[in-house]
Amino acid sequence: MAEPAHLEVSALGGIRPPIETVVEGVRRREAQGFDAVWWPDHLLHWFPASIWTEDLVPQAAASPSPHVWVDPIPVATAAAAATERIRVGIGVTDLVRRHPASLAQTALTMDHVTGGRFMLGVGTGETLNLEPFGLDNRRPLARLEEGLAVMRTLFESPDPVDFAGEFFTLRGGALGLRPLGDRPPPIWVAAHRPRGLALVGRSADGWLPLSTDPAEYRRWLPQVQAGARSAGRDPADVTPGLYARVVLGERAADTEEALDASFLMRFVALTRPAEAFAAHGVEHPLGEGVFGLTSFLPTRYGREEALALAEAVPAGVVRDTVIHGTPDDVAETLGAFVAAGARHIQLTNVTPLAAPSLAKASEGLLGEALQALRGTQ
Repeated sequence: MAEPAHLEVSALGGIRPPIETVVEGVRRREAQGFDAVWWPDHLLHWFPASIWTEDLVPQAAASPSPHVWVDPIPVATAAAAATERIRVGIGVTDLVRRHPASLAQTALTMDHVTGGRFMLGVGTGETLNLEPFGLDNRRPLARLEEGLAVMRTLFESPDPVDFAGEFFTLRGGALGLRPLGDRPPPIWVAAHRPRGLALVGRSADGWLPLSTDPAEYRRWLPQVQAGARSAGRDPADVTPGLYARVVLGERAADTEEALDASFLMRFVALTRPAEAFAAHGVEHPLGEGVFGLTSFLPTRYGREEALALAEAVPAGVVRDTVIHGTPDDVAETLGAFVAAGARHIQLTNVTPLAAPSLAKASEGLLGEALQALRGTQ
């Protein structure tokens, strides 16, 4: 089957200093043929500081804290200045820490700084980036929808506008800064539940969910498309994306062994929804019905509690948390997402978290996965 001309493949940008290394990584992704690089916008990581000790976590030898994150905006700026073609994106931030008017200004500025190569991803927000800093996020989906409306309103006209909402108010607010081209930078939205999927269809330019199951994706995408139709939009105006965590090895068995032994990946698995644990016959360790991606707060747990949480995560859930195997294996699975409708795939290499011994080799294998994916479409 011929590759769809509009299939895009992106990668994760570096999140820790030195910045020179982060920028060099983006240059390398451009040379490898990636279409874009995305940076997450985090303050805290998924790992409790109480377990971040060398006896449990080899990575602690190089970094005294798990919570080392660069601000993605200036880093994306530096990366764009050092490259020519590759696009840069924030995937994703929220409209709690960043007011929609301020974020709209940032997006328009980045549009100019990058020569039209900037993409903005937003979501409802994650507890670990909000609660420890005293930020309230009641009714998160309603807040996100309203914030998107504020941004669109400010994008549409340089004239002063009013907006009266539950969460945001404009009284003669205006952004005179205009897009570099005919349209403002695209807004991508991360969503996984029915109401969020419908919102993507109504309000977003792109959709960036986290999934490892093509069948799940095949159920979700029609809900996005139905949301678009309900708003009088062409569903083709919303690019279906995928945030794909991958663990790569020369042999599939290497990645399976690494995941089964990985302590840190058990905490990453805690970000999965309750359904992912129910599929393995157990309740989510954080409670019934929980969606860990938006609710897990690692600062709540001392060492013994954190160890108990990790112990409660079945190996099968850890394996299901990522797409793993050889580059060809990963490409085959991702090809099923493309067959289900995905048109932008972000390859997020978490091999260094799963197995430091495989980290160096995974850098080259990621490029092979890119080529294998392109070759199988």
